[in-house]
Amino acid sequence: MHKLFIGMAAIAFSATSFAQQSGLEACAEIEDSLERLVCYDNLAKKTQSGEKQRQDRELPEQARKGKQKAAEMREKAQERREQAQQSQKDTERASDRFGFEHKEREEKEDERINVTLAEREEGPYGKWRITLKNGQVWKQTDSGYFSWEGDAYYIERGALNSFFFGREGSNRRMRVQRVK
Repeated sequence: MHKLFIGMAAIAFSATSFAQQSGLEACAEIEDSLERLVCYDNLAKKTQSGEKQRQDRELPEQARKGKQKAAEMREKAQERREQAQQSQKDTERASDRFGFEHKEREEKEDERINVTLAEREEGPYGKWRITLKNGQVWKQTDSGYFSWEGDAYYIERGALNSFFFGREGSNRRMRVQRVK
């Protein structure tokens, strides 16, 4: 009885091995690498789960499923490529404007305004606090010397959102910041 069991097990093993071998051969015949990979994956899943090995008549069905899966994966890959290309285009558009944001804004705004002084007072450390007729209050932020001769003054926009207070006819100006 024991020999009979061993013999039946050997026959079952050889049948399983033959079915697996024929499945591997069928997968090896597929030319498309993605379809072939899907075929091998499906064959391995069936072997691992202990399911019955498919017969030669089932192989075309497996190949069809592999082709469908491969087509789905190609579509997804194409969608990812299109998204990547769109993202690249968006990045290029953003990089085309990089560094010009302030230029576009400055072109719309005044670079320089003429102002009339209402009051000026020298604060601690020799820095000036300037009140204009329109109510704006500016304070000096640098420690440069400024000459107050004349009455034609201006405030000019500088680099990096800085502002300068100057006098017409003079090259001297001082860096200022608006307080109010």
